[in-house]
Amino acid sequence: MWVRLVALLAVLTCVPGGASGQSTGVIEGRVLDADSNAPLPRTHVFVVESMHGTVTDSSGRFRLEGVRLGSKRLYVSRVGHERRALSLRPAPDRPLTVTVRLDDKVLDSPPVTVSAERDDEWYERLDHFRRLFIGRSDLAEDCTLVNPEVLRFDDKWWGRFEAWAEKPVVIENRALGYRLTYFLKEFEERGSVVRWDGEPLFEALTPTDSAEAARWRQNRLGAYRGSLRHFLRALMSDRLDAEHFDLYRLPRASAVRRTARADRFPTSRDRILEAGPDSTYLLNAHDRLEVVYHGRPERKAYLEWADLRRRTPRDHQTSRIEINERPLHVDPSGEIMEPYGATLYQYFAFTARMAQRLPRGYEPPR
Repeated sequence: MWVRLVALLAVLTCVPGGASGQSTGVIEGRVLDADSNAPLPRTHVFVVESMHGTVTDSSGRFRLEGVRLGSKRLYVSRVGHERRALSLRPAPDRPLTVTVRLDDKVLDSPPVTVSAERDDEWYERLDHFRRLFIGRSDLAEDCTLVNPEVLRFDDKWWGRFEAWAEKPVVIENRALGYRLTYFLKEFEERGSVVRWDGEPLFEALTPTDSAEAARWRQNRLGAYRGSLRHFLRALMSDRLDAEHFDLYRLPRASAVRRTARADRFPTSRDRILEAGPDSTYLLNAHDRLEVVYHGRPERKAYLEWADLRRRTPRDHQTSRIEINERPLHVDPSGEIMEPYGATLYQYFAFTARMAQRLPRGYEPPR
């Protein structure tokens, strides 16, 4: 995916929108074995962070319609073969046709024998993974990990917890109305740092009634407001004030201690952002950035997660961003393109979990 999450615990490092007419295109093609040139049926093909996905037919062919224009990342995955990702740009006037060849997967290590029976320790690890990956927000309570049996865990090394999946991890989110299929590449907790890498595919669920549909719309808007994506889109459009964001520069010397008002300095869009290639923007800051969102108060679940139960929720949300690679490329939808390019702290880290994940095409109602 374009954004890889790096999250610190507590202090931390960590949608249906659509278009029609001339604003969409078609991606079609065929998936073949790289050695034999034989067609590969039942191969997952999808546009990353979107609701456009399918599996190939018996001849290895696929077709994705209604894909929004602009740079896209096509992800191709099949059991027993190496995964591939392609950067594409569909056009509105003709289908974009591609042929994808997958290499056989080579095992780097001997196979691991796993018992069919799962003991109490496995379930404890599963609960730990769920809290880290799906999250601990109010929305996480309505999320179901559909196929936990595909997960394997390793915490033999002191201070390290790893997880991997034999097949895509499926999450049914009844809070936002999505079924999320996540192709997990790696997951690691090391000390206070959590990070994972993978590619998500979204599928809209069918609401049971109009009340549930309305709840999903409200929850999606709530998940978007104050999020990292919301902030980056407001920054790119020069609407920080209109979208209720304050932006500060936090010198590194003061980042290790409790921040006083005198330790941070207001900064502006023009100081840290410039236009980049292919409709992207370049984000560059040598100091940590502090983002204050006045549009929503803190949630009690955040205080519990951050171990701040002794104080009452504030009327604003505070987050920090540390840039690991300079400059960062930000696409028009508000996604950071570099793997592990930024470290998220505080509220951004709390909300950057699967329970609050929205498709890239999500647009808040105007």
